[in-house]
Amino acid sequence: MTLALLAPCYGNPDTRKRFHETLVGSIAFTQEPYRSLLSAADLARLEELHPSGEARFWGAIPRHDRPMERLRAGGVVLFVGEKKIKATGEIGHLFRNEPLADLLWNQHANDSSFTNVYSVLNVRITDYPITDLWGIDGFNTGDYVYGQRVVEEPRSSRLISAFGISPGTVEAELSARLNATADLVGLDTRVIPVERTHVDVVWHRIAERQTAYERVEARLVAHYRAFRSDVEMHSFVTPSGKRADLFYRDDADVVVIEAKSLATHAKVREAVAQLLDYAVDSPEPVTRLVALFPERPGTDGLALLHRLGIDCVYRTADGLFTAEDAPNDRRRYMRLVWHCR
Repeated sequence: MTLALLAPCYGNPDTRKRFHETLVGSIAFTQEPYRSLLSAADLARLEELHPSGEARFWGAIPRHDRPMERLRAGGVVLFVGEKKIKATGEIGHLFRNEPLADLLWNQHANDSSFTNVYSVLNVRITDYPITDLWGIDGFNTGDYVYGQRVVEEPRSSRLISAFGISPGTVEAELSARLNATADLVGLDTRVIPVERTHVDVVWHRIAERQTAYERVEARLVAHYRAFRSDVEMHSFVTPSGKRADLFYRDDADVVVIEAKSLATHAKVREAVAQLLDYAVDSPEPVTRLVALFPERPGTDGLALLHRLGIDCVYRTADGLFTAEDAPNDRRRYMRLVWHCR
């Protein structure tokens, strides 16, 4: 589940100055005077996520300690000010460091420093009117976001979709986790070759971000193949050159599977489009379409899949997989659509 954070950033002259210095601009955290204020663990994590040695930062005061503890790397953050969405990004490393925060922002109003500090990845400077936020289901007209606010599913997914944010950190974290357990199962890398990767992807290049997506998906496919070792799985390529992730037949069904790197609603929609495309060109008339995810999609995503007769399979916390099948009557109804050329 991806949480989102709404963070005020651009009110009085002091906050505008901080916005331009530490979000539009960047901080060379590996150099003094910043480096000596970082613990060895925090410095190592920042270097892992920001290998250039520079990062953008933002923070929150102590009364937001508990909400900030809920956030994780890859959470989406929207910076709000002057009745606009001024920037979007992803939370990188989140930690507490009052001396560093004082150096970055010199905040002593009401004797409260920005004790919560977090680096921000994939910063995109924007100029969306706040009314765009109000138009999203679950948000209210007149909400100017005067304080830090953690947003949960399903509203967080709606934010991500509405503002066109494509989280990349989550894919890298998933890749690292999947790679760490790769030796626990017998993976046939001749069928699905996957390069072992480190988490330090260069986030700002779309091509490299896509590579991160593909590595997570390929590892997920390999784990599922190992999990379903009772079935011989293959793939196929459509006349347009598109490759289905998995294809197999057993005594009961002909199955096409599409894997996605995240379980967001946007990724669910991608899986739907690709599966419907592959179904037409399946080597045999397909009887089941399956979307494969690294975790359980939200309620809206599952409803979309099942409405179109598509089964959902996802990885559980124990590293196994579970399925939530579409209703049989929906699948039978949709087969007419799947096979129509």
